[in-house]
Amino acid sequence: MFTMLKRILTLVLTFMCAGAALADWTSPHDLKLEEKAPSALIPFPREVNWSEEELMLPTADGWKLKGEQADSDEVKVAWKGLLGDIKGGEKGSLSVVLRKAGDKLDAEATAEGYILSVKKKNITIEANTSAGFFYGIQTLRQLVHNRKSLPLCTIKDWPAFQYRGYMQDCGRNFRTLARLKKEIDLAARLKVNTFHWHLTDYPAWHIQCKSYPELNDPKHRTRDKNDTYSYAEIRELFEYAKKRCVTIIPELDMPGHSAYFERAFGFKMHTPEGMKIVEKLLHEFCQEVPADVCPIVHFGADEVRIPNAAEFVGMVTKVLQDHNRIPVQWASNRDLPVADTSIEQRWGEGPNTADKSINPERITRRAFDSTMGYANLLDPAMLVRRYFFMRPCGSAKGDEKKLGTILCYWPDGKIDNKEWIPGFCTMWPGMMAMAERSWIGGAGNGDALPLDMPGPDTEAGKAYSLFEQRMARLRKSIYADEAFPMWYESGLSWKVAGPLDKNAVEAARKDMLDGKADNTRKAYCANLYFRTRPDTGYLGMFMQARPGCTALASTEITVKKDGKYPFMIGFDAPARSNRRWTGVPKNGEWSQTGTRIWINGKEVKNPRTYKHAGKFAHAGNAWNFESPLDPEEIWWVQEPTELQLKKGKNSIVIEQPYIGEHQSWGISLIPLFKHK
Repeated sequence: MFTMLKRILTLVLTFMCAGAALADWTSPHDLKLEEKAPSALIPFPREVNWSEEELMLPTADGWKLKGEQADSDEVKVAWKGLLGDIKGGEKGSLSVVLRKAGDKLDAEATAEGYILSVKKKNITIEANTSAGFFYGIQTLRQLVHNRKSLPLCTIKDWPAFQYRGYMQDCGRNFRTLARLKKEIDLAARLKVNTFHWHLTDYPAWHIQCKSYPELNDPKHRTRDKNDTYSYAEIRELFEYAKKRCVTIIPELDMPGHSAYFERAFGFKMHTPEGMKIVEKLLHEFCQEVPADVCPIVHFGADEVRIPNAAEFVGMVTKVLQDHNRIPVQWASNRDLPVADTSIEQRWGEGPNTADKSINPERITRRAFDSTMGYANLLDPAMLVRRYFFMRPCGSAKGDEKKLGTILCYWPDGKIDNKEWIPGFCTMWPGMMAMAERSWIGGAGNGDALPLDMPGPDTEAGKAYSLFEQRMARLRKSIYADEAFPMWYESGLSWKVAGPLDKNAVEAARKDMLDGKADNTRKAYCANLYFRTRPDTGYLGMFMQARPGCTALASTEITVKKDGKYPFMIGFDAPARSNRRWTGVPKNGEWSQTGTRIWINGKEVKNPRTYKHAGKFAHAGNAWNFESPLDPEEIWWVQEPTELQLKKGKNSIVIEQPYIGEHQSWGISLIPLFKHK
């Protein structure tokens, strides 16, 4: 009886929290204006006015750029990209005129804001900075992509947060300069303006070192042994990014995450002799990479305990400030104390981060928010949901302390083919959601919404569905040659029973197969989250559940004819950092947890054959593992699974046990076809 009362109370509290968040959440822009948009715009503009009249677009050779800012490096880069996207077929010419906005943009908007006007005779972009003109052209690029005409319109736009960034861990998995340039190009198209470049970690110091060449010796490295970024290459990337309005924040992680240092010198960084070397390394880096292109330097200071923490932090902070750099440190209860004058990068608010991304009242100094979830821990849908609904720094917009957000990609373990990283870690869908929320902001509290998606008749549900449609359109155009593990998940509704103890499963299963729904609740979208691992904050509908219980879920899918239909199907999101998960299914099975599926009352076996069947289950942590991740370990990079459906309505029932906290307990059943 006590167990039953406790379960009821948990469900009531969950519904109350979700209901409160649902009532509070409103879209920061008019959804009707989004529905009328001629193209997929991410991020969506703050203010827009569409007209019924249209401007016919000439071919690219008829476009002319005019204005004083036309010769700036940023505008030249953006203009070249725009010309490559023009598909207009009309003869004639069209002028794009750049003008100073003056007081048309207030103080909040002037740094990166712009006003884009599509008129009958020309297009004007008004801004007060090169960044503003750059972003105005980026919006125009999205508008004209694959179009021969545009509606006359006026867009006034500016960001809610100063820093909108992403991080790549090149210390553990080296990335080529060419690949990093491509990612910067694609990120800039989303008005992302910060690249956090994690350059050093346990395997290697991947930066050229003139003072101590032994740091570059392959014998002291455990991965990518012959790969080093020369200072010339580092400066080249900084200059490349600057022309795309992207600030690079290099991270030289110290004194933790530095096993390579001890291998090279025989002592640790925080020792007296180690600190002398660290000081010289910092001087060399700052002398080689000038402050005008590299104003901010991150020195890590995370996940480490040393007896002289204040001394070490003080020394590094002083060296960086002497070189006119703003220092950044990771900030959680596992890191070294942050210097008063530094920027803190928040990444963990405690063992349960499900209710808030960050507590804004606790931000007492300049801060970046990275608490909404790492791309290497969350699966595609949960990552996108969290960044779409949750607010950077817990606020509608930034200020002098709430600087913005950085989405982190940490594939800690070894990856042989580095081109898999964007797919393994959901790079582009996650970045789109981050770019949307950090640019346009939002007054609604959506912290609870990613756990249990709102229905299609709510404003939150409609907003998310429209955002998915925008992502899908950009996936087919701008990001067509990139791994993009995200599919339209709105449109499914479920009846869910759970969490059920083992004695209640059989009766609940019979009721669900018989079409009874007396003890079920509604849930929406193709990805259901019951309870994720503790490293992701116990996210989901049943956050208080414990291993040993089971959930049952049923849905209906209507198709026009008999046949095999493609689905993306998964039952655990493996951690790409610590590798915790339940493993590759055995052949014929859906998971190693006992997942079962019935279609129209008949149990269906998994038709897929796995070369690593039954392997890779890992309940503990395996940080920095050297056995490379295999694509079979990640369901969202697999080919679709085909299931036989009949003409008309099909009932699908899924039984999903919860076997341990290493499991991300949930269901992903994503139809890749039109259905009702």
